Amino acid sequence: MTMLTREHVCFLDESIATRTDVIRRMVELAFRLGHVDNVDVAVQAVEHREEEGTTGFGKGIAIPHGKSSAVREAALMFARLAKPVDWNSLDGAPVDTVFLILVPEGAHDDHLRLLSKLARKLMHDDFVGALRETNDVDRLVGTIRGALED
Repeated sequence: MTMLTREHVCFLDESIATRTDVIRRMVELAFRLGHVDNVDVAVQAVEHREEEGTTGFGKGIAIPHGKSSAVREAALMFARLAKPVDWNSLDGAPVDTVFLILVPEGAHDDHLRLLSKLARKLMHDDFVGALRETNDVDRLVGTIRGALED
C-alpha cells in the first residue's frame, strides 16, 4: 500500500457540503496521482461500502474505504474539513477528519490491518488533536506515518 506522502494529503480546511462530495474529491485526487483509473467506479465502491454500514468512526472521524477494479494501486488519503459534514456516524457526530483507503479488487487484506491500526490510533486524543491542529502539511504527514509505522 502506498503510504501517505505530502501529495496524498487531499485537502486541509476546505469546505465541502456532503459525504459523497468529500469521497469524490478524495478519489479525484487519487485519480490525478495515478492510483485510480475510473473516478465514478471507485466512488461507487466506497459508497457501496457506506451502504453496508457507516464508516463514521465517532468523534468527528470517518474511515471510508473501498475495493474496486478501478483502483490500480492501493492508497491511503487524508482530509481535514473546514466544516463538519453529516456522515451518519455511530455517535451521531458530524465528520471533519477523513481517512480514505482505496484497494484494488482481489488485493490481500493488508488494508484491514491498516484500518485496524488506524482505528486504534484514533482512540488517542493526542493523535486526533495533532490531526486537527497541525497546519504544516509535512509535519501532519509525518505524524500520520509515524503513528501507522509503530
